[in-house]
Amino acid sequence: MSVVAEYHEDAAAPRDDVHADLPRGIIVGGPQVRAKQTESFILFGIFLSGSIAGLVWAFTQGLSWIEWSEFALMYSVTTVGIGLTVHRYLVHRSFKAGPVVKFILCAIGQMACQGSLLKWVGNHRRHHLYTDEVGDPHSPYVDGKGHRFTSKLKSWAYSNNGWLFDDTMTDNTVYAKDMLADRMVMWFTHARWFWYFLSMVGIPAIWGYAFGGLHAMYGTILFGGFLRAYLVVMATATVNSVCHRIGYRRFDDTKDESTNHLLMTLVTFGEGLHNNHHRFPRDAYLSHAWYEFDLNGLIILGMEKLGLVTDVVHVSKAHIERMEGSKLIP
Repeated sequence: MSVVAEYHEDAAAPRDDVHADLPRGIIVGGPQVRAKQTESFILFGIFLSGSIAGLVWAFTQGLSWIEWSEFALMYSVTTVGIGLTVHRYLVHRSFKAGPVVKFILCAIGQMACQGSLLKWVGNHRRHHLYTDEVGDPHSPYVDGKGHRFTSKLKSWAYSNNGWLFDDTMTDNTVYAKDMLADRMVMWFTHARWFWYFLSMVGIPAIWGYAFGGLHAMYGTILFGGFLRAYLVVMATATVNSVCHRIGYRRFDDTKDESTNHLLMTLVTFGEGLHNNHHRFPRDAYLSHAWYEFDLNGLIILGMEKLGLVTDVVHVSKAHIERMEGSKLIP
């Protein structure tokens, strides 16, 4: 049974705090939703103000190899963290890891600053269960209450970040019960603001000061900390909109609008192979052609070879060829 199917069964249980017209497991209004909205406003306030300051610094003070190297390092680490750790490991159970490797993976996943590990897992599992239909938390076709979009601008804005501010949210007792029972995941969830600080301020400050003193430290925090964190968030968020509207579809039997987009694939290290992923959600390696570069998947395969992870989920080449049928792309 797939991860999504497991939580579909749980979603059948009636609850008093969900809207009658929506699928089970969606909370509408109330203190939990207000807490979600408050955290979203605080985080995005930090992202926006810090990013603007980072751009101002870059244009007025200039950037050296110190700021750029920290930017590249932390962009890579946190992009792997969100794609490999939170997405493929925690949400889809594409592989297993021991406690030391799991701790490291959870740390870089939480440092991606995309909300708690718990909420990310619950939201993404709900996305798979109701993709592009009523119940999908971040579709460019329907909003959180199931209303169809008539404006492309509104659909783009909602599926990117707008859904984080609406008055609905995922009930994690339905979609992420295993995460609620996972002591390590919940420790990271409760300590998330420490990891946000470490990602946006702590590591950039240490890097900048160690290699260039106070002046480089300020620039590294603003450019390699705040701006970099926001760009990683936006790269992931854009998969929600672009990869459900623009691109090519290798598999037409996904019963949704998911697509593969090669530019998004590059900036997210493989997560832009979204149609491939929706066809085989638990697959650890998403590439099915030479031009589909899945860096996150390659890292998982490398870790498997080194014995750092086990029980890696593979989709055989023969199965891919059978399911793909006639070629849908050149």
